[in-house]
Amino acid sequence: MDKVDINQLLQLPGWTIKYSRELLILEAPNEKDADKLIDFGTDNLAISAMKFDCVAAIVRFPGCENKPYRVPAAMAEKNTKTKMTNSSPQVNPNLLGADYVRIHEFLIEQRQSGNIVVVTSNITRDAQGRRTQTENPEAGRDICHHTNDLLLPSRACWDSSAWTGYNYRLSWRKDYNDFTRLNPEYLQLKELLARDGQVQNFEYTLYRPDSAKCRYSTSYYLCRNYLGDEVRIGVSRPEDWAIIWEPDKAVAVNR
Repeated sequence: MDKVDINQLLQLPGWTIKYSRELLILEAPNEKDADKLIDFGTDNLAISAMKFDCVAAIVRFPGCENKPYRVPAAMAEKNTKTKMTNSSPQVNPNLLGADYVRIHEFLIEQRQSGNIVVVTSNITRDAQGRRTQTENPEAGRDICHHTNDLLLPSRACWDSSAWTGYNYRLSWRKDYNDFTRLNPEYLQLKELLARDGQVQNFEYTLYRPDSAKCRYSTSYYLCRNYLGDEVRIGVSRPEDWAIIWEPDKAVAVNR
């Protein structure tokens, strides 16, 4: 499902479209179809909400109770501005063989350009520091080495300094309560980095430490030697994100 067409959804079995004063409400026949819509149609959902002068699009499914998916219309406005101004990070450095000094020059350059930068280990290790290929997000660890000061709690729920040492695989888990499998987008990112050394404007979803599900757009760069570790450096603009679902009560993730 690459595009979301309201008229086409109305013709699909089990789908219902409703309008409230501020919300465009889409009721899916089951959770699987709702997940597919969120995974592949978030941008178009935001555009549809904006066209109908709604604050957000809501995707409900049986069993979601009071925790539906939410896609803000403002997300479409941000994406439109990005395309018009072409101001998203367009750097294309080859950092594969960069040394410590060059990597930090890059970090400074991006900070001066107003971009968030996150450095995370690209090698998954177990609690004893040994390499592992486990699918389980809790059994394998991708440790965060560095986050600059432009990653604010309004986006990330933590101050930037609190992310150092965090296991990012917990945020890449498959689902809200699924700590045994990984989000397929994580595997796709790893494959693209292994093949090309960098990925421009990669769109994906993560669960924040407060368990809110968010969508982000980030350019990633692979570095073979950051203090002896292979890392991926993520570069993104502070505004390139949106909350698409959040629990009624924050649930802290063990670091």
